[in-house]
Amino acid sequence: MRASWKGSISFGLVSIPVKAYNAVVPKEVTFNLLHSKDGGRIRYKRYCEKCKEEVREQEIVKGYEISKNEYVVLTDEDLEKIPLKSAKSIEIKHFFEPYELGVIYYSHFHYLVPEKGAEKAYFLLKEAMKETKLMGIGKIGMREKEGLVALREFDGGILLANLHYIDEIRSPKEIANWDLKVDISNQELELAKKLVIAMKKPLRLEEFRNEYKEALLKLIDAKLAGKEIMISEEAPSARSLIDALKASLEAVK
Repeated sequence: MRASWKGSISFGLVSIPVKAYNAVVPKEVTFNLLHSKDGGRIRYKRYCEKCKEEVREQEIVKGYEISKNEYVVLTDEDLEKIPLKSAKSIEIKHFFEPYELGVIYYSHFHYLVPEKGAEKAYFLLKEAMKETKLMGIGKIGMREKEGLVALREFDGGILLANLHYIDEIRSPKEIANWDLKVDISNQELELAKKLVIAMKKPLRLEEFRNEYKEALLKLIDAKLAGKEIMISEEAPSARSLIDALKASLEAVK
């Protein structure tokens, strides 16, 4: 397995060389785009809308738009001049309580493992975070970007959580009907609370499958076998909110 990043973690004067591996492996079914006429693969070309010609990759540069059709061009050499201390090192700025970090700030995750010779320092940091139940926060440089990250002990190792910066999070107040208030009866609320409590049980993520993916693969197999594709009927909906709550509660019982 190939590491997605190599560098070091530092807290205080302690430096720990580590490697980062993606913690999530996408499992979705992917499609290629084909020409309906002859089944040929659809390919996308880099095309200049000004000179109306296809452009080779080595002729492409990055441009930051400052006004309509006006750009500041930046070359790879320009970008290399930007000091990025986090490109090879994650400096833990401080530690904090996990509850202080809202779930909306989490993006994606990496597993961190020590380089050879750094096992003791890695284990020490991992155990210190485990015993104190604290997380660390710092920054990391990846793919010409500086990201915010949090580190915590997880399942015997150190998990790196990539985070969103606070200015990247849209306020829910911008969304219509977010903080709405609706009149509900005491009976409706009590039934809803009973239903929630009745449906409570220990969380076991292994019980959940990607049913759409499974159905999609069955559809592909059926198409290959030339079979007729069956469409399941939707269950009838309840006539009122109260009826739906009562029926749901009875079904759970």
